[in-house]
Amino acid sequence: MEPHPWWRGNLPAEPNGFVGRQAEVTKALKLLAETSSVTLTGAAGVGKTRIALRAAAECRDFHRDGAWLVELSGERDGGLLPHAVAAVMGMPERSARPQDDLLVEFLASKHLLLVLDSCDRLATACRGLAARIRAEAPGVRLLLTSRQPLGLPHEAVLPVEPFRPPIPRAPASRPPASWAFAPWTSDPWPPARRNPDPYPAEAATDEALRVFLDRAEAVAPGMVTGEAEIGAAERICRLLGGVPLALELAAGQLLAAPPRIGSLPANPRPTGPATPSRTGSLPAAPRSTGPDARPLPGPAPTGPAASPSTASLPAGPVEWLADRLEERFDSRSAVQPPFFRPQRLRAVIDWSHESCSPAERLLWARLSVFAGPIDPESARWVCGDERLTDVPDLLTGLAAKGLLTPVPGGYRQPEPVREYGAERLARLGEEDRTVRRHRHHHLGLARRAEAGWYGPAQEEWAARLRFSLPDLRRVLGSPSDPLSAELAGALWIVWHCLGRLNEGRRHLGWAIAAAPVADPGLPRLLWADACVAAAQGDSERAHRRAETALSAARDWSDHAAAGHARLALACQALLTGALGEVRPAVRRAREHFHRAGVMTVGEPLALVVAAIADTWRGEFARAVTVLEEAGRLCEARGELWARAQCDHVLSIARLGLGEADEAARAAGRSLAARWRLRDTAGAAETLGQLAVIASIQGDARRTARLQGAEKRMRGLSGARGSGRESVCEPGTVAERTARQLLGDDAYDAAFAEGYDDDPGSAVLHALG
Repeated sequence: MEPHPWWRGNLPAEPNGFVGRQAEVTKALKLLAETSSVTLTGAAGVGKTRIALRAAAECRDFHRDGAWLVELSGERDGGLLPHAVAAVMGMPERSARPQDDLLVEFLASKHLLLVLDSCDRLATACRGLAARIRAEAPGVRLLLTSRQPLGLPHEAVLPVEPFRPPIPRAPASRPPASWAFAPWTSDPWPPARRNPDPYPAEAATDEALRVFLDRAEAVAPGMVTGEAEIGAAERICRLLGGVPLALELAAGQLLAAPPRIGSLPANPRPTGPATPSRTGSLPAAPRSTGPDARPLPGPAPTGPAASPSTASLPAGPVEWLADRLEERFDSRSAVQPPFFRPQRLRAVIDWSHESCSPAERLLWARLSVFAGPIDPESARWVCGDERLTDVPDLLTGLAAKGLLTPVPGGYRQPEPVREYGAERLARLGEEDRTVRRHRHHHLGLARRAEAGWYGPAQEEWAARLRFSLPDLRRVLGSPSDPLSAELAGALWIVWHCLGRLNEGRRHLGWAIAAAPVADPGLPRLLWADACVAAAQGDSERAHRRAETALSAARDWSDHAAAGHARLALACQALLTGALGEVRPAVRRAREHFHRAGVMTVGEPLALVVAAIADTWRGEFARAVTVLEEAGRLCEARGELWARAQCDHVLSIARLGLGEADEAARAAGRSLAARWRLRDTAGAAETLGQLAVIASIQGDARRTARLQGAEKRMRGLSGARGSGRESVCEPGTVAERTARQLLGDDAYDAAFAEGYDDDPGSAVLHALG
């Protein structure tokens, strides 16, 4: 897949070649053209996600607002589904209304494809959200994957089956008589359907075979070259029932194959303990060790008991792999019912587990506690100890075996692999310990992000927190746990600075309700909730929470918390128009911050709040003085987020003083910073300010184009515009002036040019 800008979607690049399935992709696209939602169903490992992603990539350019993937395999709380979708799409949560209402309203004007992957755990929530989107967002197409249909009204279901296994051929060295067919065997094709022609050396047109060969080539280049190898590969495809994930994992076992071994000639069925193994007189693959390893078939007899004729026949790793699979399935079928396809995938996962080193098996089990993508640093902190000292190398080994899929920034676990690891972790008795380490690590991540936010690494911290959001949500899922409560407070950066206000309100509310009165972390929870409420315009809740936070902070002599509580009170006073109360609250907030002896982004933000009150009173020179101080504080720390707020208000103040050029430069700095932080709502606001400046400077065409870009950006973020409801509103005045200078037709043409431009180009034009 070609890389696309982040505002056009988040579809990942394909980890390896896309083989076959074009018929399913075409069918999915046809159904999407006919209906608003399609559900791909099928067993685990059958390839539903790959088909959905390929279909999404092929039709992405036909959707103005792109294609978006929401992975749900690690989510457990259906109530957080709208928040997960909003977070993936970068939709800021600026209202206190129910999140599902906000999400559907955001999507109502969009033309995009939304892929909800692995809906099984959240089937009820996915069904409800999908039904609302279908009813209220006509421009949105839904592509869902689930092991079972979701039960949506008029649901278009596309079943996904495994690949059809290759029809067996009969190589010259393998007499047809040796392939006795029985209904319970691993061979699904009766003798009458076999093609008697020998295997062609270039036979790689069968889809199941191509999946295996592509993966084998990635694992061990040049391993499959001749007729014997192709024949063995086809045999593997039949043994595994054409299940794609099973084929990929089986190919990973080629790494464990001996260099060259002997082989029996013709697929003999074991008849008892004395039957020689196909591996002849050379050693079989290394046996797994460890408390949870399952024994493999025994090694072949060596010495006089081994057949000289069979031991001398050469066999490559692919033939070895096919023989070992047959041994496993035949030995199992002798005492249990026949394998069905899901059981064959499970059997291959079993074998993959056995072929791993003890350290790889332990890491596999511990990784199962992660809900989302895994970066090497987090894996090392959560899973590493004296038994696992080289986690990055072990991750590489698991990825080489197909047990982890590389993604930008780390790895992703296929859901069947994650489920298997969770079972093993429970058997090892390490589940509680590893979950605790996972929780402590992510709390530590939030603490480090909070400490480093007011500094030059802000952009990196924003990306890191977005990457880890699924696992942060998992930790937050137990609000009565003190770690979860502390995490909810430490993540005020995510809630307030990264625009996840509604989700933050949910988690903070739970944590506050569960926290004891004597909890020293309660003041931070309260002021964080107050700041969220103020940002959402809920002045009553903001005032109530801030007053309670201030009282609790005094009880604990927590001056940092008291400073943030005062800041929340200043914001609440600004919201209610009590401008006279803003400056005293800001002054007291700064006093608390200084007494606490901490450098916090709250201090420049408090100055910005005071400056906003000054501009509303028309005291522009005073506002400029305050904002210049705030700018110096941010510049000394290399900070972006608060500086962007500062520069936006500085632009307004400069324009109030008649300094249009200075106002344009300040607005340009604000726009650049907000775009770097992916603050689309803030970027839209600043584009509107630049349009007003352009109008004052007499550039009517630039005004119209910037206002078109502003409207497009507001649509991208879901932010509501001013509505141009007041004739005195600066944007309305700028539009009216531009129309008078250009005429309606020319204004509308320039506006459309800005609206039709992609957001990245619009930002570059605005900064030019």
